[in-house]
Amino acid sequence: MIYEANPKISFFVNGFIRQNFDLNNLFLISSNFDSILDVKCFKSIEEVPAEIIDLVILSVRRSILIETLENILSKKKIKFFHIFTAGTGESDDVGVEIEKKIKKILNQFSETRAIGPNCMGLYCPKGKIAYYSSFPIESGNIGLIFQSGDLHSKMIKFGSNRYGLRFSKGVSVGNCVDIQISELLSYFNKDVDTDIICVYQEGFSPFSKEEGKRLLKVMKKMQKPVLYMRGGKTTRGQTAVLTHTGAIATSKNIWNAIFKQTPIIEVKSSLDELIDYSYLFSKYFYHFQARKNPICYPENKRVLVVLWSGGFGILATDSLTELGFDLPHFQGDALEKLKAIYPSKIGSLANPFDLPWVTSKKEYLDVCKTAIDDNIDLVLVETDAWNDFESDNFKGYYHNLNEIKKHVNSLNKVLMIILHEYPSESRKEFYEMLIADNFLVYRNIEIAAKAFLKLFEYGQKLKHLDNL
Repeated sequence: MIYEANPKISFFVNGFIRQNFDLNNLFLISSNFDSILDVKCFKSIEEVPAEIIDLVILSVRRSILIETLENILSKKKIKFFHIFTAGTGESDDVGVEIEKKIKKILNQFSETRAIGPNCMGLYCPKGKIAYYSSFPIESGNIGLIFQSGDLHSKMIKFGSNRYGLRFSKGVSVGNCVDIQISELLSYFNKDVDTDIICVYQEGFSPFSKEEGKRLLKVMKKMQKPVLYMRGGKTTRGQTAVLTHTGAIATSKNIWNAIFKQTPIIEVKSSLDELIDYSYLFSKYFYHFQARKNPICYPENKRVLVVLWSGGFGILATDSLTELGFDLPHFQGDALEKLKAIYPSKIGSLANPFDLPWVTSKKEYLDVCKTAIDDNIDLVLVETDAWNDFESDNFKGYYHNLNEIKKHVNSLNKVLMIILHEYPSESRKEFYEMLIADNFLVYRNIEIAAKAFLKLFEYGQKLKHLDNL
């Protein structure tokens, strides 16, 4: 049910329509409109032909929020409120008093829970719920808990457009007057549809004094990777938090201690990096699930780089070394074995592999497969777009990439394709081809390497905590 529905918030209705929600169960309450987007409006809540409502999206001005909440609860049994209304605790003292009254009312109706106020709400493809029509209708394995509705929306939009990410469920929680992040983490920890959890938190609600202790307790018990991004890390950022969700930020030292004691992975203040990391974690889980194997995480940071240009290889070596990677140098018997396959006069077989002019040939594949063994944890293949996808050269190259992927997957290692980003139709077509064939594709080596480091960090954390 949407109360009070009007054309300004028709995006909610559009979201339900796009997700193929049963519109017979979508009740719009509006005193001013007969229909919105061809969905009938009821003039009052008494006209709604259901006694129990699963979800109410409450969108009224703050001056009548309390009386509207009380009126709805006096007429129907409500399981869940999404309080869309803003201008409450994040705004001024009047807004703080409104939130106190909301909390008092909800305490009187113990079977009714709420997110918000000041939030965009819920996204669940399986339940056919979304607040924007641009959200994917397909389900995935990533769960979202965001205090910011805008960041929650951008995570879904950018992630789905950049990498084809798909999500199990997403919750924009806003000011957290009732439901807290710790509760949602506990839920996702048990949710069979969710493998990865992403959190954006600005601080703690003044209405839940024990939330910090509960959150730490839940974090220690998490059985799934949690990528945690905090807002308000700086003094100036904390000021911005107060005017956004009215949350109380906590000190950096406390959070550092929390991350040390739990398997939670901290992500710096970058939505792009959160999306980049989620992409690797999501695909990594799918890989093991497809093989019905238990998940094993990288034990080391040894990387093989395969590329075309010697100059680019120098930059890649510097970048990866500065990030803490080891590039094993092929020499002695190992190098002789590689030279027997490809007695190169141009390029290098040392690592990075500089292999110009042979990308389409069998030697390229044989050299890579010979080099990739248990001594390598990550394989980075740098490539570029092709102009002729029907040529024998491209078909040979693409065959080699697929065979390298099969070999890497058989060893439970990680293969990433580095396809630099620039405006090009052929680049776009090649990218879409790689994504469709389940390659991991990143736009530069540094981003790919940082994503791998988070995967490695999570595995090391699990091992360390298991030994305590």
